[in-house]
Amino acid sequence: MRPFTDYNTTQEYTDFKRLPAGAYEVEIIRAEDSDKALCLLFDIRGGEFDGYFKKKFADDRKSAAVTEPKFKGVYRLWYPNGSEWDDSKKRRMKTALKLITEENNLRIDFTREWDGAALKGAKIGMIFQDRQWEYQGKTGWTAQPYGLISLGNLRAGEFEIPKPKSLGVAAQSASDSFGYSDAPDLTDDDLPF
Repeated sequence: MRPFTDYNTTQEYTDFKRLPAGAYEVEIIRAEDSDKALCLLFDIRGGEFDGYFKKKFADDRKSAAVTEPKFKGVYRLWYPNGSEWDDSKKRRMKTALKLITEENNLRIDFTREWDGAALKGAKIGMIFQDRQWEYQGKTGWTAQPYGLISLGNLRAGEFEIPKPKSLGVAAQSASDSFGYSDAPDLTDDDLPF
């Protein structure tokens, strides 16, 4: 074997533990607009998976197998777009924003333009659902944000974990299903870590 000079400082690959479906306390890092959704960037706070998405992003950046790592701690609230689902999208966004502001005693007027930094540091409960993905002929399972709950309901265990969602017959691509392609492109300077 031929030695190389930075062997002792070279980062080794580690097995990254998959986030299981469940409910977790999350903290909002920031909120920003994409053209289709309000994106709430978050990470898990407390417990075994504290800082999970930050660690996953850092691990993906070190991996040669991941050519374009994306920060996956993103919860999307979709904007109305003239579709039959507009009423549902509006109600879901208003419900989520009201829950976040009430849980954190925030005073934000969402009827006016506002700065996404206003939600930075807000904490909320988030439910994750197992969803099957398919990408370039490979499939697997990942826990994806499903919905928000109050911290009181989270701590009291008053929530249900939705059944896993498989691709089924009408499968979409992973980017369509989970919206990773809509995630804001992040650089080191963008992330608050």
